[in-house]
Amino acid sequence: MIDSRDIQGQVVGRDGKVVILFSRFDDGELKSAITDNLTLDPAAAIAAAEMLTAMAFEMDTNLKPIGETLKASLVEKHRERLLPLLASVIRSMFDQKKSPGQIAVACLDEMCKEVF
Repeated sequence: MIDSRDIQGQVVGRDGKVVILFSRFDDGELKSAITDNLTLDPAAAIAAAEMLTAMAFEMDTNLKPIGETLKASLVEKHRERLLPLLASVIRSMFDQKKSPGQIAVACLDEMCKEVF
């Protein structure tokens, strides 16, 4: 939500486009607002830029961006699953005298299977 005095803005996605909806309170009701400008302090401008970027990413890729906390949790989850698997792959391929390139490809394949 972008909030600048009387005008509020909401960043949404519609038909693959990023849309900023402007609204204002009138008699206790939220109504559409017509404005020729929107003045934001630096912190609000940064927040607005982040919202626009996140929505642009979602509209472009059909994926919702995730926050740092969720990202860290997902990385840890995948690390717990991948570490023993990759150690086994590396050990086995090393014993078979596979080249470092072959081992790297096998590890990358396993990681992609897990993550994607």
